[in-house]
Amino acid sequence: MEYPVAKFEELAKRLKSMAIPPEVDVELLLPDRDNVEYPTAVITYLEGDEEGPHKEVVFNEAYWNSPVENLLGAIMHQVKSLMEELQSFEGE
Repeated sequence: MEYPVAKFEELAKRLKSMAIPPEVDVELLLPDRDNVEYPTAVITYLEGDEEGPHKEVVFNEAYWNSPVENLLGAIMHQVKSLMEELQSFEGE
């Protein structure tokens, strides 16, 4: 089954306008461009010039009928989760 290209192109556009902390990079990998099986959002914490911990959201067929807002919500949830994990780690 072919993934909905237009939906994920819209998701990529919307991600660029989201309020994401500057120390977090969100990259959307697409099957026809990035050699992945499913569209995948990679959320990476940037530590200076190096990459730190990261999370991935793999958008398999279960996500393909979801509105773009739900896909954005899944990504933002992982951004928030990553930031909370880092803050709790720093607090130890």
